[in-house]
Amino acid sequence: MKWIRAAALLLVCLAGSSVSHAQTPSRPAPVNPDAKHTLIQAIVCEDVKDGIPTAASVAFSIASGKIYCFNLFDSISDDTVIYHHWIFRDRPSARIRLSLRAPRWATYSSIQLREADKGPWRVEIIDAGGRTLRTLRFSVTD
Repeated sequence: MKWIRAAALLLVCLAGSSVSHAQTPSRPAPVNPDAKHTLIQAIVCEDVKDGIPTAASVAFSIASGKIYCFNLFDSISDDTVIYHHWIFRDRPSARIRLSLRAPRWATYSSIQLREADKGPWRVEIIDAGGRTLRTLRFSVTD
């Protein structure tokens, strides 16, 4: 039941927002460490289709090939950035800079999986001021 409510909330929120793709920002957002924003949703999933995360989980098969970290922010006071720190077995794997634009924004990043990537992972969502907003833990298995 919670998943259905969360999906409905996401659809309502996305109706008036834009989705940023980590690889193709249209314009760089200025780094504003004092920008205020609220992280509404943070999910690790197998895909993002039409701005909606699909197949959220805490365990992913290596056969998935790719994993996404999806975030939805609201009440953004100023355009700013966040970072996704992808960490494998307590070692940094990727650091991805993502733009946030006022007043509401959804964004995501992804990593490509290789056979050697089986094991414990986490994504730390960090704001422009260096504060950890959320840590998402998951595993990659056979």
